[in-house]
Amino acid sequence: MRMLWLVPCMALSMWGADVSGKWSGIIEVNDGSSGDIINTPVKAEFDQKAAQVSGKIGRKEDEECEPIRNARLEGNTLVFEVRSPEIAAAFKFNLALVGSNRIEGDMRGAIDSGPITGKVKLTREGAKP
Repeated sequence: MRMLWLVPCMALSMWGADVSGKWSGIIEVNDGSSGDIINTPVKAEFDQKAAQVSGKIGRKEDEECEPIRNARLEGNTLVFEVRSPEIAAAFKFNLALVGSNRIEGDMRGAIDSGPITGKVKLTREGAKP
């Protein structure tokens, strides 16, 4: 009887562990100077082997995306950094798998004009809504 509770727990842990595939969505940034919200369409591709994750992310219209670095999956939380020739320091992403086909979280970094933060929302491509 006590072993029955293990089945749902194992199913939940397995559900949260798969981020491999192609993703698309937006990064929503609040422009502090104007007060406007800027939505940037993005695409990402992740390849997961156990807790190690590799891949790339970038603007949807860009031909090439930037590789992710120092990526790891801890439970349902995916963290990684991205460096681009356009920025001085790495952007840090802290994302959560909120469904089998949805990832949401925060991005933090800095550009020439100062710090920047954004809300990230990604959906696995080919997933049914």
